[in-house]
Amino acid sequence: MGVIIGTAGHIDHGKSTLMLKLTGRDPDRLKEEKARGITIELGYVFMETPSGKTISCIDVPGHEKFVKTMVAGVSTVDCFLLVVSADEGVMPQTREHLDILRLLEVDRGIVALSKCDLVDEELIELAQEEIMEALKGTPAEGAPVVRVSSVTGQGIEQLREAIVNMAESIEGKSSEGRFKMPVDRIFSLKGFGTIICGTGLSGTVREGDTIELQPAGKQYRLRELGVNDTRNVKSGTAGDRIALNLTGLKKEDVHRGSVAGEPGFLKILSSLDTICTMLSVNIDLLVRQRVRFHVGTAEVMARAVPVEGRPLPRGETGYVHFQLEHPVVAMPGDRFVIRRYSPVVTIGGGVILDTDTSKVRSRFRAARMEHLDLLSHGDVEDLLYEAMEDAQGHFIQVMSWIDRTGVEPVEFQEAVESLEKQGRAVTVGEGKSARIMLTAAVEDLQKKILGSVKTFHRRVPLSPGLPSAFLARNLPSETPVWAIRFSLADLEEKGEIERRGEFLAVADFPADLEGEHAVAARYIVSDIEKAGLKGCQLPLSNCTSEDVDGLIARGMVILLTEGLVSTPGIYSEAVRKVSESFGTNQFRLGELRESLGVSRRIALLWAELMDSSGDTKRIDDCRVLTGKDKT
Repeated sequence: MGVIIGTAGHIDHGKSTLMLKLTGRDPDRLKEEKARGITIELGYVFMETPSGKTISCIDVPGHEKFVKTMVAGVSTVDCFLLVVSADEGVMPQTREHLDILRLLEVDRGIVALSKCDLVDEELIELAQEEIMEALKGTPAEGAPVVRVSSVTGQGIEQLREAIVNMAESIEGKSSEGRFKMPVDRIFSLKGFGTIICGTGLSGTVREGDTIELQPAGKQYRLRELGVNDTRNVKSGTAGDRIALNLTGLKKEDVHRGSVAGEPGFLKILSSLDTICTMLSVNIDLLVRQRVRFHVGTAEVMARAVPVEGRPLPRGETGYVHFQLEHPVVAMPGDRFVIRRYSPVVTIGGGVILDTDTSKVRSRFRAARMEHLDLLSHGDVEDLLYEAMEDAQGHFIQVMSWIDRTGVEPVEFQEAVESLEKQGRAVTVGEGKSARIMLTAAVEDLQKKILGSVKTFHRRVPLSPGLPSAFLARNLPSETPVWAIRFSLADLEEKGEIERRGEFLAVADFPADLEGEHAVAARYIVSDIEKAGLKGCQLPLSNCTSEDVDGLIARGMVILLTEGLVSTPGIYSEAVRKVSESFGTNQFRLGELRESLGVSRRIALLWAELMDSSGDTKRIDDCRVLTGKDKT
């Protein structure tokens, strides 16, 4: 796990040369860069701290034509190294880079006042005052200024020491969660294929893992990886500079702005709601203005729609909906920068609040603003409760909600515990399948379950209860099975529902038939027994089919086949007749038919019932009594 530092500053103020002096390695690797003496692409060099922490230094271009590359470079950094030359002072790209750092909330850094060998002390003092003035009102106000010269070596060791001290004080990114890495560099190596690089933002990646690249949506096996300045390591984690060699990846299938991650984790977005701050020096943000939208290492064109329905003035903050012309990978909490379409200048930026959002409609504007107020200012507990209130079934899946919102798992767990303590929510399941459900929704479902069972008791009083397999049929079709199981288990634990075999009954419903219900059952059994060994054909005139099913469940009636029933008493008579006719001798089906005085079809039904009950057993084409009831 390391710390990422990004350079910032105007073209030709000595950023790359300074990196060379600090690390001994030139971040400019392209022939054109060396020929022209300017940085065009992102460069990477590394330093080690005494504690063993790796500092990854990302060198960004200073030319105005390459500001979009600069944004991609600093989108994942922990801190900055602002380089300002003493002979020129603060220049346009110095200010734009500072604006971008502020919009991305990169608020820790160091200022290197470079080329101090070219000017006298008075000009150095003036340049330093100008820098301090430029930093006023920004999160970087008060950042230390180190005077350096790459030619004489002045201040290089002091700068290195300041960078190391800053890196040691920065808490590393959490390696918990699922792996995510925005791609900022792509190259090919002979014999290896296409390599993609980026900064790990979360989780851990290991050799052999399956990696998904979005927005393309393809998956690849990780053949080999490099971490920081080391090749062929076994794993990389959040905060590391990581190079991935993916089996079968072609260069045309990936681009800067792609994101590598754990399969199923990355979300592809074409619209989102944000809180956006406009810079005070450029332009107002007009309704449906076309802008360049930067998030992570991606840049896409987008239409900006201020949610209030009017332009967002320069220097002000408001809610803005963006409709993207091409999909990106992002989630709530990610920071973004917007730049004017033409001329290309940075005009604002902010934080993504919600994703996959609908177009702004005037009649829903007030509700949209209220929702965004909650997302912007509300705590996790409020967000979670609102999400459950709005969700169908009033529950959320833990992993998918955390992934979608970007909420830290620790904060989420604290919110859940608070809601549970207040009796407003319950946790159902655990691990990746865990869900959080409103207590009111659970109670409502339990009322429906109790109502279904009580209704069945009233309709079919002869049954021991509602068949548990039929419960879901009596509830709304959209009710999840897991919610039914959880609610039912809770009712059982509270003693309101009893599970009697395969049936459900309310606790005060008699287990045995009593009073008029017992009398009715005896009448039905008596009518069935009048049919004798031939069986009684359904339906019966004095009861419903559900009554008969209830008596079958209680063991008072026997189902011979669909639509034909008998009773245990008649069954005992059939066994007795077989015993009298054959004793311990074997008998065939035809002989059984003659003994019982029934048709071959009915004789077969009795024979199969006796076999399944263990009173007879088959020996080839014959049967014989087992004598299981003899003493």
